[in-house]
Amino acid sequence: MAAPDSVQVEISILDRVYKVACAPEHKELLREAAQELDRRMREVRSQSEGIGPERAAVMAGLNAVYEMLEQKAASSWDVADVKRRIKDMEERLDRCFFEQESLF
Repeated sequence: MAAPDSVQVEISILDRVYKVACAPEHKELLREAAQELDRRMREVRSQSEGIGPERAAVMAGLNAVYEMLEQKAASSWDVADVKRRIKDMEERLDRCFFEQESLF
């Protein structure tokens, strides 16, 4: 059952129409996601003859999640390394300030 503040959005994937409930502010993003999924599924089907829509959906979804995880791993920060670098910079700055103060 849909939430009371949700809207029905019609999306089309591989020439099939689906009605999906979502929050009004997510409507456009949902449409974009459906278009991207449709594109990916068509691409999978064009590369593999005789593949059904279910297998195309699984392959397209798997590829999308793999790309997301790959991007997440590439953009993640090593917090311990960042803290160590900040500490090193602070120590260098302290030494520079100490040297400057000793000149006067």
